[in-house]
Formats: sequence, C-alpha cells, structure tokens
Amino acid sequence: MKLRDMKSQSFSRHTLSHWEEAAEKALKGKGISSLHTSTYENIDLKPLYTKEDIPARDRVKDYIPNVEGKLERASKWFIAQSIKRDSWGELTTAVKDALSRGQNCLSFSIGDLKKEEHLNQFLKEMISFDTPTFSIDKKTSLSIIEMGEVREWKGMYGIVGFDPLSEGEWADEDRLEEWMKVVKEADKHLPEVKTIIVNSAPYHNRGASATQELALALCEGVAFIEAIREKGWTLERAAEKMHFHFAVGSHFFMEMAKIRAFKKLWQSVLTSYGLSEQSIAKSISISAETSRFNKSTLDSYVNILRGGGEAFSAILAGVDYLVVAPFNEVNGEVSALSERIARNTQLILGEEAHLDKVLDPGGGSYYVEWLSKEVGKRAWEEFQQVDKEGGILALLANGSIEEKIKRVRDSRILDLATRKNSMIGTNIYANLEETLPISPAAGERLSLPFERVRERAQKLGNNPTAGLIGLGELKTYKPRADFVKGFLATGGIQTHQSPDCFSKEDILRFVEETRYPYYVVCGKDEEYHDKLSMITEAVHTVDSSIVIDIAGRIPDESRSEWVRQGLNGSIYNQQNILEKLDELLTIWEEGKDHDEA
Repeated sequence: MKLRDMKSQSFSRHTLSHWEEAAEKALKGKGISSLHTSTYENIDLKPLYTKEDIPARDRVKDYIPNVEGKLERASKWFIAQSIKRDSWGELTTAVKDALSRGQNCLSFSIGDLKKEEHLNQFLKEMISFDTPTFSIDKKTSLSIIEMGEVREWKGMYGIVGFDPLSEGEWADEDRLEEWMKVVKEADKHLPEVKTIIVNSAPYHNRGASATQELALALCEGVAFIEAIREKGWTLERAAEKMHFHFAVGSHFFMEMAKIRAFKKLWQSVLTSYGLSEQSIAKSISISAETSRFNKSTLDSYVNILRGGGEAFSAILAGVDYLVVAPFNEVNGEVSALSERIARNTQLILGEEAHLDKVLDPGGGSYYVEWLSKEVGKRAWEEFQQVDKEGGILALLANGSIEEKIKRVRDSRILDLATRKNSMIGTNIYANLEETLPISPAAGERLSLPFERVRERAQKLGNNPTAGLIGLGELKTYKPRADFVKGFLATGGIQTHQSPDCFSKEDILRFVEETRYPYYVVCGKDEEYHDKLSMITEAVHTVDSSIVIDIAGRIPDESRSEWVRQGLNGSIYNQQNILEKLDELLTIWEEGKDHDEA
C-alpha cells in the first residue's frame, strides 16, 4: 500500500461491547472476568479502562509538578546515587568521577569512615559543584548536621536527614524529642536544606502494600507536623522542611499510581491545615529508590532489568530525586561497573527515552488516573484507621503495624512459592551453574527463602542429582520432564534424564546405572494407572530406600493405593515449591550424614 493510500484509510469506531465480544471469542468462552486480577491492595484490576471509568468531574489535569527551587525544569529529576568507599581519598575521587559522568546530585555514605576534619574538607570541596545534597542515611546525615554547627554551609541545599520512626529505632516519644532537637539544629545551620524526612522505604522493604506505605507515610507526616508545631514552628515552615521518600517495586502501574496518589493526598492534608496553594506547591518534595525487597542474589543480572523498570515508573510518577541501586548490592559485591550501570540507567531514561522532556507522560491514561484515585482512596481509609486505633506511635510500639505488613509479605512469598508470580532466576529459570555469595545483604527480601534453599544444596558439595524416568516416546513426556527440571533447579537440584523407557527392563537398566536416591517418573496419567506398580517394583529392586515421585497431581482416589505401592508423592503445577524442596533436600542431607558417620 502506498503512503497516499495509507493516509486516506479510516477505521470504524468500536465500542466496549465489541471489544468484549472479541476478547471472549479469543478466550474460548471463559469470560472477561477471567482477565481480572486482584492486587495486594485488594484492588480488582480490569483488562481495559475507558473514559467511563473516570467520572466526568474528575477528567481534569490532575498532575502535581516537582517542587520549585533550583530545578531547571519541572520534568527534571536529580540522579542521587549514593557512593561509598573505604577512605576519604577514594570517596572524593569516586564522587568527582560520578559528577563528571552525569550524576547531578551529591549523595554519599560515610559508612565506617572517621569524620573529624576529613568531612569538613570533603564538603567544602563538593559544595563548589553547586549540586543539591541528598542524604537520608542516619549516620551520614547526623555527621553533616553536626558539622554544620562548626561551619554553616550557606551554599548547601537539598535533602539531609533521617526518619526516626520507620527505621524502628525511635518509636517512643522520648526518642522523638531527641530527633526534634536535631531538626532544630539542622534548621539553624542548614536553612536551605529539607531536614524532616518521612522514609516509607523500610515499610516497603518489609513487604508492605502500596496502600500501607501511603497510609504510614501520611501518618508520619502528620505526626511530625504536630510535633514540630508544638515547638513553635509555623505550619508553612514545617511543611516546607519536609521531604518524603519511597521505594518503588516491580508492579509498574501500581508504583506509578502510588506516588501520584501520594501527591494528591498530601496536598489534601496540607489544605486541611489551612496552607495556601502557593505554599503547598513548594512543600511536596519526593524521592524514590528502587526496591530492595524484590532483588535477588540469584541470577543477579536480572536485577538490572528490575531496577530499570522501577526507575521508569518512578520518573513517570514525577519524583524529584531518584536512587537506582547497583544490581549486585544485595550480594555485598558493589563494583565500579554496577555503580556505572545504575547511574547510566537514569541517564538513558532521560537522554534516550526523553523522559526529562515530557511534563506528565502518565497524564490522560484512563487506567493510570483510575488506579491513582483508587489507591489514594484506599490509602486514605487505612490512614484514618491508624488514627482510630491510637496513632502511628502507639501502633509501632505495640507491633500491630509490623503484623499487618507481615501478612502481606507472607502472601507475596506464598505467591512466589506456588508460582502465581514469577521471579526470574529465583523461582523460575534458575541457573544451576552460579554460586551464591558468602554474605548476601540482610533484609526480608522476597527471594530470601529461595536463597536459603539453594544454600542448603550448595553445602552438599556438588549439586544433588535426581533421576528422571521418561515413559514412552520423548514427545509424550517431555513437557512434564521439562517442568520437573525447572522445578528442581529452583532448589539447586540437577537432573539426569533417562532414555525412553518402554519396559521394566529399560527402567531397571537406567536406575542400576545411576543409583540416585531420588527419581521422578514422567509420563501420561493413564500410564501411571497402568504401570505404577511395575515402576516402583523395578526401582526398589535396585534399592528399597530410593524415593519415587511422579510428575503431575496424584488423583485423590488413587493416593492411598499408590503410596502403598511405594510412591512418595508428586511434583505438579502450583505446588508450594519451598515446602517440596525442603522435603527433597532432606534426602541428600540424610544420605551425606550417613556417609560421614
């Protein structure tokens, strides 16, 4: 077709009912409801959204731009990669190098470095770059604030402080009192720096849902305002000195909606306090970091993809500062390469994806707008519930917040264990050739239960091996054999597949040659019914202690009889991988203990 013909083409307008009819046809009668999904926020997501999902009164520009100040344009964000080194000289060199390669924000961690005069000289040199400072690390922030008492850093602006509540250290009123003294000193010596930090990342990284994160951020924000106002601060000054920090996970649209919703929610809070629109515009300051909760030490290069998607989502949501963690941070093996990739992820999103040139890429999307409002509505309900139950200080102290977060975390882990959700390299497509790091970073990450299983396999020496007995021709049992291979690889168990087995002699020959402590029989359901007794007899002729499973679910009506015939159990889709692998690894562990004895 020629270009002039293409230009003259027109398309008939289709309605939602037309789409539903086409979708149901493709689904072969399952119905549109089969495409609905439920989130950890108890939000039911449809496969398609239209303008009818957004009330007419809400179809207006709903975007809150980044804070004013020294930003070049409203759509620009600061690359706030935190740099850490073993000496002040190395730190100085690394920070200068990062600033020369595209990082536009001074962000560093002191770690175990001794500050004394070194910090004074370091800051004096770095402030000359005229970039904002970003530090929400407690030790580093306190060091900068204390240094400000010696020398006022008049040229410093940005974010310096820490959250006394979410870190789990200062949940009681006495500790909060000490924190307010720090904030007061910081305001005196760092007048252009935002020093009241609400950091919801610790809640996220313990498994909280998006609505829980928002509710707790709102609760902390209100608690800090009330505490500061009691010390004589004006509402305008308190709000202006506040900054909110979030972690962004892998649910792309949910994380975008979370931050967009928070801007509106916090605007509502400040409006209810009587703050003017002009003051509110200067008070909504937000940063984000890529999630630690969903990063894995298994196949860690996949973390690059996870971090890239999370950064994309945060930028579309309109954050002011963004931290992309190095892909191997959870391995405890951060290198110059991984730091460079993390920094360049943001540069590529800005320079090549042009995200720094569009004011509100998510605006106008019916789905994003609907989801933002839905998340905001539910977060506000949780915020009110916390207030009814006694406030955030009381709930942090009695552990009820942690218990609520734990329930969500347990649901997330169960969904991974049953493969309702996938985590590449961890619960699917595991790489048996990789070795786990000696000391992975601590935390309550999603992959941690799977890493512990792999550690058990690793301690056995060479990867434990299971035998796969294929019944009949390869094409009949290959799908189940492939599934079993992937299932066992998740636990560090490699497999040895038999030649095609058509008789008892074929099975006996393979088992005698291999003599593994564990075998999985792969075949059709009807073959299990007809041949299971023969199979178990052949295997146990070689060694009666060999454990035998089948690939596929065991029919309830056959279970007792099959177990009597010598079957142990089965491997099947949506099974709890962690529970099954725990059972299987015991086979090799007990065998090793027996050999050592």
